[in-house]
Amino acid sequence: MGKFIEAKCGACNFEKEFNFGGNMLDFKTNNPVPAIHKISGKFKNVNYLKHKEKNDYIYYFEDLLKGDNTSGYTFQDFDFFLNENGNYCPECKKFSLNFNLVAFTD
Repeated sequence: MGKFIEAKCGACNFEKEFNFGGNMLDFKTNNPVPAIHKISGKFKNVNYLKHKEKNDYIYYFEDLLKGDNTSGYTFQDFDFFLNENGNYCPECKKFSLNFNLVAFTD
């Protein structure tokens, strides 16, 4: 089961919504995850299954984009874990980006 998540920075006005994880019918071909494009520095929601071999992105389940997760809560999709808070913000460059669950998807 996938999730629809809101990313919101506590230090600036950055906000995005994204999907995390595939749905029951397409999880083998579609696994959307949040990432930062290495060249542009932009926040993207990419299909990990299509991009994992290309090395164009840093993913929010990687330690490089995770800061202190003071709540201790994580969002999980198979082997991928997102911190609820303390994530890297692509706009202000601080570890102040929080992820909040909006809805579960089927």
